[in-house]
Amino acid sequence: MVFAVWRVTGDDAWVIEYFRVPGALLLVTLAGVELWLSLRVCREFSPGEPMRVAWRLIACSAGCDALGAVCVQILGSESRLNPLPASSPAALGFRQFGLALSGPLRFTLLAAGLYFALRVYRRAGFLARLNRLDWLILAPIAVYIGIEFGGLIAAIENGRRPGLGEALNWPVDPVLWVLLAQAMLLSRSVQIMGGGWIGRCWKAFSLGVLLVALGDIGLWAVNSGLLPWPWAALTWYFWAPAATAFAMAPAYQLQVIRYAYEGRTSADWESR
Repeated sequence: MVFAVWRVTGDDAWVIEYFRVPGALLLVTLAGVELWLSLRVCREFSPGEPMRVAWRLIACSAGCDALGAVCVQILGSESRLNPLPASSPAALGFRQFGLALSGPLRFTLLAAGLYFALRVYRRAGFLARLNRLDWLILAPIAVYIGIEFGGLIAAIENGRRPGLGEALNWPVDPVLWVLLAQAMLLSRSVQIMGGGWIGRCWKAFSLGVLLVALGDIGLWAVNSGLLPWPWAALTWYFWAPAATAFAMAPAYQLQVIRYAYEGRTSADWESR
């Protein structure tokens, strides 16, 4: 909607103001909701239960995302919300710290959490395989990662000296690929048991990871000159839907636990 108003009026203040205040607050709020719900899910599993480890790691990932969102969207941004001058060393430091938290650290912890969840499904005999559609989604992202790293190697050979912040983000796209494959595999595995709300949980993770990957591809296309202005601004709109999907995943898991407490059958869950 904001993008459409900008294109009609020709005034980019609409877009700038949206991402500096309402958009920033939305991302911080969604990250906070994801953390709160993930912690609630974690507390529902007793010590020693296999899925408790998985959700503890997922909650730690959500915590990194929440703190990173505050650092990037508020303390490290050029916004009325930021009490610090945007060009100050402190603000720049917060931004770099937030990007590290909400990027490589967050997704590595989430991948570890989904790995433990996959172990639970494998031991229970419910581990499925990715189907053709899954590979059709994963393959183009793998090609993009190969092109991106090929360009990076060529740039370094030509004398480019990346900083620490940039180097820390190099593993993000490969980790996202692994995450997407993990979430898809969990979703397929749940289908063996009939799907339901648990399946929606893993599908929400799949959607969130896919949207982040598409956002990264969009940023790469902008930096490579493949996506000109003003259409480059469309890449900014991937992050809110992705954050919504990540917040919905633990909400679906809580719904499963609620129905389990109520003693409902799997058929009851599907009828809701």
